[in-house]
Formats: sequence, C-alpha cells, structure tokens
Amino acid sequence: MNAAAISARHLYKQFTPRAMYSRGLRFAIDRAARAPLQRTTSVNGHRRREDTRWALYDVSFEIACGECVALIGHNGAGKSVLLRTLARVSYPTRGEADLYGSVGAVLDVGVGFNRELTGRENIFLQGAILGIKKQELAKRLDAIVALSGMQDFLQEPLKTYSNGMQVRLAFAIAAQLEPEILLMDEVLAVADEEFIRVCVQKLRDLKNEGRTILLASHDITLLSQVCTRALWLERGRVVGDGGMDEIMAQYHAHASASL
Repeated sequence: MNAAAISARHLYKQFTPRAMYSRGLRFAIDRAARAPLQRTTSVNGHRRREDTRWALYDVSFEIACGECVALIGHNGAGKSVLLRTLARVSYPTRGEADLYGSVGAVLDVGVGFNRELTGRENIFLQGAILGIKKQELAKRLDAIVALSGMQDFLQEPLKTYSNGMQVRLAFAIAAQLEPEILLMDEVLAVADEEFIRVCVQKLRDLKNEGRTILLASHDITLLSQVCTRALWLERGRVVGDGGMDEIMAQYHAHASASL
C-alpha cells in the first residue's frame, strides 16, 4: 500500500451568509459602513446571530501517493471549498489536512495571477511563489509555453486574456513544474476541446509518473479517462468514496431520483 499523499481529518468549514458573498475590498468597505447598524440590531434585547452554513462537515479521507481521484458532487457540494482548503488558500474552521509533497493547484480562473503583468511575467511570478529558482524556471519556460499553446500571446498583459487562455497558462505552469500533488478545480469547463485533449494526455503522463491528482469536474468523460477512484461530496459531507464506476453509478442514481 502506497503512503498517503493527502490526509484530511474531520475538516469543517463554516461560512456566514455575508462571508459567502465576500468580494474583497468592496465587501470590506460595505461591511464597515454597515457595522454600526449591525451592532445595534437585536431581538428581544439580545444581539441577533447571523445564520451560518457548513461548506464542509466532518470530511475525512486519505489519498495514496500516485492515486488519481475524481472529486464529484452537485454545485455547492463543497468541492471548491475542499480544494482551496487543501491548497492552503483558505483554512478550515476545525480539523486538519496534511499534504506530503510539493503541491500545484489550478483553482479559480486567474487565482495567483497579476492581470497587469504579461503571460511570460506571470509564469515567473508563479515560479517565485512556488519557490522555484529563476534559472530553473527559465529551463522549463519553453515546455510551459508549448503546453499552453500561448506562444503568440506571451508578451500581452493577462488582462487581455480570455478565461480559456488564462486556464491554458495556469494548467501549463502547474503541470510542467511537476508537482508531486496536483489539485484541479472545474476550470477546464472554460477550455476548448483541443486543449482538453492536451490536458487529458498530460494528466495521464503525470499519473504514469506517480504523481497524485485530485480533480473536480462535472465532465464525467474527462474524469473517466484519468481517474480510478471517486470522492463524492454533497452539502459538504462525503457521501461516497470508492472505485470510479461504483461511485459514478451511485451518483447518477441519486441524480435521477432527485428529478
């Protein structure tokens, strides 16, 4: 049995409604403006507590080194929250997760990029964030650019890129830097068919090299080409974990029964 690459133990993630709709600085200003009123809002003389939602609830699992696992579930099931928690973009309310090895993540479109910098500059920015020396990254630059197919746009600022172009660049950087663990959200939904084929082949190559992959997608065909195991989330809870065919059959049966 391979050693664990990812170990999640009793993860909980709680959001208030306001936190769910946070939009950075704009949200912070709005919150500050509303704060005095909110402090005086009460019910029968007691301060009213905001409703909360558990985006993750007692999530535990292990993924062995070299496993390629599909992360499935309906919209709002907690897939993105789980991936962002594993990638340390956000932190759990309770519980803990350990990842054993270098991590590459392709999450929301544009995450980690600077829109004012060129595609080429963003490649080096990502390398710096991951702690890769500039000289080492320069050796991999041609491979990253070739995989992305963005040769003609490399000197253009990222703000001129479409979502699909940003996904191409993000995936190429993450894949070519050869992380031991690759976390991918549903970003390939905005990619074209040609690039999806490229991604599938690259994911197979990484899998054959013994990399660990956790891939969230609604594209069952894509998942079936790469993954052998599925982790099924609903309302923040793990409701299925097992072989790809078995869990997908349960997932489809559940979806049909809900119609």
